[in-house]
Amino acid sequence: MEEFIEYQRFPTFNDAEDFINLLEVNQIPYKVDDSATHYDLAATAVNPLEAGIIIQIRQTDKERVDKISSSNTQTTSLTDNYMYTLSDNDIIDAVVNPDEWTNEEHILAQEIFKQRNLKPTAETIKASRKEKIETEKKEQLKQQNLITGGASWFMWIGILSALNILAIIFNQNLQFVAGLGINYFILGIMEGIRRASGINLMPLGYALAFLVSGLFIIVWRISRKENKGIYLTGLIIYGLDTIIFLFTKEWFSLGFHLFALLMLYTGYDALRTRINET
Repeated sequence: MEEFIEYQRFPTFNDAEDFINLLEVNQIPYKVDDSATHYDLAATAVNPLEAGIIIQIRQTDKERVDKISSSNTQTTSLTDNYMYTLSDNDIIDAVVNPDEWTNEEHILAQEIFKQRNLKPTAETIKASRKEKIETEKKEQLKQQNLITGGASWFMWIGILSALNILAIIFNQNLQFVAGLGINYFILGIMEGIRRASGINLMPLGYALAFLVSGLFIIVWRISRKENKGIYLTGLIIYGLDTIIFLFTKEWFSLGFHLFALLMLYTGYDALRTRINET
């Protein structure tokens, strides 16, 4: 029995339906493999094409399927496929670098290449690669700014939390809403012990509060170096800290914490994307 090989991947079955219909009309045997969708949900969440629907055909049918697929793409309306909006350099890149494009994109690029009567000279290929490198650099710079910008919130959370403790020590009516709620919880426990037993543990409470605040500055220093684990740990801790303001019904502090969480998550999402791309 002839072995089937992977021919093309699609994010969902609906995306693959047109291609499957094309195979059926031309009476070409095929198999649909969607096992990755069921057993690798984490990968699918990061990159849908990492799993999704895999269409398999026989090796002997590959050349025929290529021709049929190429013929089918010729009938596609110019407004139906984004490939027609790409620059000449991008089309040339899709033709000469098929490994960096999907099979469908490569086939369609070949048709557009003929329609535009392009000639892949050394200069045009070099220009295509340069344009692609510059685009990748811009995307990397954007990701870096999101990562460092998101991580910087850990620094400000730590500093402002420490200032809140200093304000309490020196009896100043000052509170930064981005500060940690856990520090007030710690000091509240120490104050309760003092009132109940007469034992003054407030200095210990201040020390613990400063230690917690300092930990966020450490998280910032490590997270900006693109440590995904530490960044996620800091994000989770601050998320748990946000719950304190929900129970105490300090809505303004709760709202600001939620905003800070959004900024932190934006940086984490950019970091996760960068790591997955490498």
